[in-house]
Amino acid sequence: MVRALLTKIKENKEGGVLVETALGLPILLGTMIGCLEVSHFYFVTASVENAVLHASRFGVTGDDGEGSREDRIREIIEEQTYGRVDMDTVVIETLVYEQFGDIGEEEPYTDENDSGSYEEGEAYSDVNGNNQWDADMAIAGLGGSGDIVLYRITYEAPSLTGIGIWKDKSINISATVAVRNEPY
Repeated sequence: MVRALLTKIKENKEGGVLVETALGLPILLGTMIGCLEVSHFYFVTASVENAVLHASRFGVTGDDGEGSREDRIREIIEEQTYGRVDMDTVVIETLVYEQFGDIGEEEPYTDENDSGSYEEGEAYSDVNGNNQWDADMAIAGLGGSGDIVLYRITYEAPSLTGIGIWKDKSINISATVAVRNEPY
């Protein structure tokens, strides 16, 4: 009797699809959501990189047409990211340098105690004219004719789906380009 029941259960194929679906569907959905999330982050990264290039191309011209250059650069970034970047949270930084070799360099100082770093009271050259020593000698702004301008966009991209482990994840995306302004 028990043997007959086990044979009957073993030969019964009804419900097999349900079991296979219950086992396979979470794997399939997880893979699809993961692909969507990764694709989304790649798209936003490419869009931000494209946006900083377009913004810098506009910025080098010194165009002061309608509105301010800063506003037009923001508009270009918004257009080039196709609405995938929240413009309220994006950070747009423009820094002016005299030459390309100055990018990211600290203001020169005399290391009187040979510590390898600037300490209060040591003599320094105030390259950017703000009356204090800075770890980056840049001046904020869009510069003038012939200046080197570094454009940097930073954005913390949130999850596309907000499902599962992606719910609380965000990826910091940053794109930078340095250009010389045209003579104008």
